[in-house]
Amino acid sequence: ADAAADAHASTTMSNIKIDNVPEHQRGELLQEIEKMQMHNSSKTYNQMVEHCFNDCIKTFRSSTLSDQESKCVNSCAEKFIKLGRRAGYRYQEHQYSGAAAAAPKSS
Repeated sequence: ADAAADAHASTTMSNIKIDNVPEHQRGELLQEIEKMQMHNSSKTYNQMVEHCFNDCIKTFRSSTLSDQESKCVNSCAEKFIKLGRRAGYRYQEHQYSGAAAAAPKSS
């Protein structure tokens, strides 16, 4: 339910045209958007840490990571970041194609 609410909030905020917001409310809106972006970034980071930890760390015999665990964590984090970047690009492409389709055609 949280993820759906975050996705809806993200979509709603990304569709707001700043020019349509009264001048006296723009600063507050931008602060709210920044706060939401920070929340989403923190949430994504925490999900990555949890996912990679659960996949890569199998024992607690040492206070440091083994070479195998370290390689696994690095690989996992890199894949997670690349996946997030790719999803972001795809989302932008989708938004752009939707905007282009909705734009009035010139004769």
